[in-house]
Amino acid sequence: MKIQRGSVFRPENDFYRAAGILLLIGVLQFFMAINFAETQFPEYSTATDTLSHLGGTIPPVEPSATIFNVSVILLGILALLSVYLILKSGGCRLFSSCLAISAFGALGVGLFPSYTGSFHMFFTSLTFIFGSLAVLFSYRLGINIPMIIVSLFTGLTSLIIITSGLLWGLNNPLIIYLGIGGAERFVVYPTLLYFLALGGYLTSRGEDWVRIRFTKGYF
Repeated sequence: MKIQRGSVFRPENDFYRAAGILLLIGVLQFFMAINFAETQFPEYSTATDTLSHLGGTIPPVEPSATIFNVSVILLGILALLSVYLILKSGGCRLFSSCLAISAFGALGVGLFPSYTGSFHMFFTSLTFIFGSLAVLFSYRLGINIPMIIVSLFTGLTSLIIITSGLLWGLNNPLIIYLGIGGAERFVVYPTLLYFLALGGYLTSRGEDWVRIRFTKGYF
């Protein structure tokens, strides 16, 4: 049985650009939704309140709860569609599997808000852990060296925070210093910002448009 070890470019099935656009839209709408939801949540603190707190209070704080939950579900759906297109184009299955599990977790986060307890924690863990792994394994898509460096920085930042939380829990010095909301953002934001960059990269398949402009006359 032949095992696909990396990405296999299939020019006849090149959907990387569409996959990148979906990833871009998913992450951008989520960032905008978070900012909007925070403005509609009285006395919300980015240090002491988690992102899930926006959509998981009892009673729900509206419209923040609806904005957050719908947005994170949409993020999960668009990421899953992006994974499908990446695989159809010959993209690495290891990266795609991690991103798909993370996207599935995002769906669960929206469908099971934080007041559901263990269900929410399960899907949150899937989203964080496999999202960070997807960032680290994105080098298998055949991206360039600068993108690999960025993936290592962002992926390891998220993974270090996650690991320290698993080892020391809420007594973690990082969580005490940053607050649980602040520490969570150091997990979520580096991952999302990288996927934002990766989405832009995939829309051009990593081509150097400055070079192409002068060699092929593109403007």
